[in-house]
Amino acid sequence: MTDYQEISKGDILIVDDIPENLELLFQILTEQNYEVRRVLSGHQALKITEIDPPDLMLLDIKMPEIDGYEVCRQLKSHKNTQHIPVIFLSALNETFDKVKAFQVGGVDYITKPFNIPEVLARVENQLQLIKTKKRLEEKNQKLLSINQQLELQKQELEIVNKELEAFNHRVCHDIRNELAIIQGFSQVLLENGYHNKTEKSQEALTYIISAGKLIEQIIKDLSRLTYINSQQLDFQIVDLSSIAHNIINTLEKSTLHRVIDWKIRENLSVYGDPNLFYIALDNLLSNAYKYTATSDNVEIEFGSLDNINGADNQQIFYIKDNGVGFDMEKVEKIFAPFVRLHSNSDFEGTGIGLATVQKIIHLHGGKIWCEGEVNRGATFYFQLPNKELMDNG
Repeated sequence: MTDYQEISKGDILIVDDIPENLELLFQILTEQNYEVRRVLSGHQALKITEIDPPDLMLLDIKMPEIDGYEVCRQLKSHKNTQHIPVIFLSALNETFDKVKAFQVGGVDYITKPFNIPEVLARVENQLQLIKTKKRLEEKNQKLLSINQQLELQKQELEIVNKELEAFNHRVCHDIRNELAIIQGFSQVLLENGYHNKTEKSQEALTYIISAGKLIEQIIKDLSRLTYINSQQLDFQIVDLSSIAHNIINTLEKSTLHRVIDWKIRENLSVYGDPNLFYIALDNLLSNAYKYTATSDNVEIEFGSLDNINGADNQQIFYIKDNGVGFDMEKVEKIFAPFVRLHSNSDFEGTGIGLATVQKIIHLHGGKIWCEGEVNRGATFYFQLPNKELMDNG
């Protein structure tokens, strides 16, 4: 029995009140390795399908007591049998309402006298459709299960992230407090509180203060990155030019002796979160400011490219400087967290700023890239969708 089930191509129930028709179809189909059952009336068909539904039913239309249309209608009204495909059987000399056959739930029809190749083709077609449907249902079920697992994992990750954010906030707060004490007393000792100063002790205190400032910057940058990851975006029209001017004013106040030719294109705007774009521009402009510190005739430019390569639905902005630049062979590392292309003795930094910028641009559906050459400056580009494209997304 097991061997027979393995080679069986499908379970078919034939319903016809004429025994000769049943026998002919039985022989045709069993020779093709189908499992075939036969009944002589619609009532018998309904009882059998209720107990053991077949894969496919061949159903005669003209039968006593209950015709094929009514049998099909009742099959389709019950949950356990509504999935069974029904192929109607009709003699050429009988009135056959094809529209009614499909209305009650039939999927196909075969005319009498039977044409064997036609019978086999129509039966095989329906059984293949059943197998395809089952495979799709199985795949859909697997996908549903995977989606449920992913959703559960997502919820678990959200809980973990919230716990990590709370922990990070607490740790940063505590470290800042202790760091302020260390820096404060070190500065006091360096300036006037340590009367037996030697050159080495003075140098050591200077290192302590410098290290404290670096740790403070790392904490600030990590806090920014954490803030970005937990932030719900507040989309609105953002005036990037105005933000750039505010950042430049702050930078110039920090070192009054520097002369920089700032070229800021006016009326540059984007659709996004103003707080996050302030952080992004602050990082990019501060980097340009920092890496031009050793250059002469410094120029820093913030502008946009108009319809580059016909990208009508995209805005491309850039920040360009003529500073120390970088080696393009290392460009793949430039946006990685904690990776720096210049030594800390030359230019201070944490290596988190550009990773933060990339995160912000990605959150807005954009991309960022850069070009540079050693001692010939660097240009950072970021591309963002227009407001209309963001709304449709």
